[in-house]
Amino acid sequence: MASFTSILSPHATTVDETGMPDCCADLYLDQVIRTVTTGHTDDGLENFFYAPLHDVSTVNYRHDVFRDLERDEVRRPIENFVAGMRTMRQRMHQSAHLWHPLQQHGWFVYAVEAYCSALKILRDDLAQATLTSDGLRDFVTHVCHYVDSDTFQMLVADTQNVQAELHQVRYAVHIQGLRVHVEKYDAQPDYSAQVAATFERFVTATAKDYRVRLPDFPDMNHVEEQVLECVARLYPQVFSLLKAFCTDNTNFVEPVIDRFDREIHFYLSYLAFMRLFAEAGLTFSYPQVTDEPGVVCANDAFDLALAIKSLREDKPVIRNDFRLSGAERIFVITGPNQGGKTTFARTIGQCAYLAALGCPVPATHAAFTLPDAIYTHFERQETLATLHGKLDDELVRIHDILSRATAASLIVMNESFASTTADDALQIGTEVLGRMSRLRCVAVYVTFLDELANLDPTCVSMVGEVAPEDPTRRTFKFTPRPADGLAYAAALAGKYGLTHDVLRRRITQ
Repeated sequence: MASFTSILSPHATTVDETGMPDCCADLYLDQVIRTVTTGHTDDGLENFFYAPLHDVSTVNYRHDVFRDLERDEVRRPIENFVAGMRTMRQRMHQSAHLWHPLQQHGWFVYAVEAYCSALKILRDDLAQATLTSDGLRDFVTHVCHYVDSDTFQMLVADTQNVQAELHQVRYAVHIQGLRVHVEKYDAQPDYSAQVAATFERFVTATAKDYRVRLPDFPDMNHVEEQVLECVARLYPQVFSLLKAFCTDNTNFVEPVIDRFDREIHFYLSYLAFMRLFAEAGLTFSYPQVTDEPGVVCANDAFDLALAIKSLREDKPVIRNDFRLSGAERIFVITGPNQGGKTTFARTIGQCAYLAALGCPVPATHAAFTLPDAIYTHFERQETLATLHGKLDDELVRIHDILSRATAASLIVMNESFASTTADDALQIGTEVLGRMSRLRCVAVYVTFLDELANLDPTCVSMVGEVAPEDPTRRTFKFTPRPADGLAYAAALAGKYGLTHDVLRRRITQ
């Protein structure tokens, strides 16, 4: 049998339930993941999105699976299989929550039937598909070997045998007053046709329908239970066979099949999420991921969390480019207030995180160094629990980040140290940027201090633009150029007639 173990990795690894990484809330990835995993709140799908990868080969492995699943001829058989497995689990859930053992046994057989059918159909459908990914090719090989195995063939034969025996069970129920008598059916006459013929002459076009729809409860009532028990006594061999089947096949789902059924939702849910944006003309791409340090670039990238909201409100989605080259390692983002600086920083962080998951990223083209960790340093509300002031808390957090970060890390900082004076913020920011520059890690630093933008050759100044014809209107577009906050102020002064020359003319008039 093929050595397939997981559709998420070529290695025999497991995803631990470690919880959401700290960076997700700051980058609004918690909102993104919540949207992606809608409808899967009970099966732990979000845990797969909480576990970034740390080797390039696994990222490429997932890219290949995604590419296969983008094709209808591959995705639809997988989706049909998932639907069949969902039916199986629903029937198993029904069986587990029924009170009467005989009714539990009946639903168990239905569950096994759904499982066997789903696998046989999957094997036949994917045998006609052209697969390019190692993951799906190995899985199909596993499915083919399993479906052809004696174990599975015996399960199918036993399921069909039990169902055939149950279909042979026929009985008659006689009701007289409060007395109910159950016996085997022995060609007793069926009076239903005669009764219908007798009353047919009383039927009129305007006859009132007195039938009442009875509620359909999962469990049987006490009369139905006793009737079933009587039937079981009439056919002891059949119901003994049913019980033995359920006992012998308690764990009928093959472990690798079970694991695939859980893991494949990682791909299917994210592809469905991507299709929401495709309808609006927004593009995702497979990023080039490398171990080479300092590789960060993307074209037409956008913030997914904001895009979700914008699509719901029918608003345009702003896209931006960013790139590091040579010795550059740090984006220093400046610009007017409410100009999209934090959103732009989140965009970079989101793209890097999704690239580390092996997912397509929201950009037309992208390339990233695979980070060993993503750290965020965003503003926090002051709390008495830490016994620190706001600035003290920020310093403690950035010290912890810098003590753990490596050259392969990504650090995203947003308006840090804004609670202190400009001089102190400049001094602290200079020290922090110097530490990050010496670490050679990739960083994003959002600041209101233009002086930090040109502090070091490793820094790339990204400036938020305003509309040339109206400097009060933000474009939310960022360009790599020297920080020029005074130019923005000069544009505002010009618009409102407050430039040096205008004021001087007014004063001298």
